[in-house]
Amino acid sequence: MPGRQLDVTPPAAAYLCRRFDSHLHPLLRVGRLPFEADERDHAEFDRRGRDDLARQGALDGDQLHPFLEDAMHLLARPPLAVGLAVHEPGGTSFNAVCVEQNRDVLQAYQADGATTQDLENIQLTRHEYGGAGGNAVRLLGSVTAAPGRSVSVPTAYLDEADRRRKAGTALQAALSGAGVHGADARTLATAFSAERSRDGVFTVRAYDDKVRRMHVLPVNLQFFVTNEGCYMSQRVRGQDGREWFTLAPADGRKLHAKIEEMAKALRQPARV
Repeated sequence: MPGRQLDVTPPAAAYLCRRFDSHLHPLLRVGRLPFEADERDHAEFDRRGRDDLARQGALDGDQLHPFLEDAMHLLARPPLAVGLAVHEPGGTSFNAVCVEQNRDVLQAYQADGATTQDLENIQLTRHEYGGAGGNAVRLLGSVTAAPGRSVSVPTAYLDEADRRRKAGTALQAALSGAGVHGADARTLATAFSAERSRDGVFTVRAYDDKVRRMHVLPVNLQFFVTNEGCYMSQRVRGQDGREWFTLAPADGRKLHAKIEEMAKALRQPARV
């Protein structure tokens, strides 16, 4: 019987979504039948999903285990959800969602399949501590900050630098020509030209029961890991009306702090 951990197969995930007439977090993929599938196909697919759950003790007749029923509600209408998508060439790429409920956190983890058509199980786990952001960062393992300093520049400068680079200008020279000078240009050129072993993005969303609406923070947190360490980056609208790009070295603690900052912004009364 599941208590704090359960594997949900693609057919089981599809069955649960139909049962609750709901959708999971967009980072999680569920099984889908072809458009031309008929009623018998759908009935068979549902049967497979129910059997998968019954084998794990998560479904008895028509009665779902409370852990699974609670998980479905949290993933569809999270009080606070931190999403994480990780791409790791030659390693394990995955998507994950951590949902905060009081002091507990529900974690849903789904590794990428061998191809875009292959779906892996969604692994559900409940944690007692660490919060949604802390548990999401923990999925990255040990994270060491890259050397260097933080840099903030208007994104228009980066767009111009990219245009110059495509025309044949070296990266640092392209940055300088676009208006990024001195140490800032050197820092960005070093980070942008480094080989990446892993990159990903954190997102934050929350469902408001009072207005029955999902709020999604329009700002995400990107990160990438090089041989020198990890960087994080964001694009944020500044008080001057321009969009600014910020790059900074980041370890796990700094990633967590930035996610908490994003969650606080999402919870502000005036939400976007």
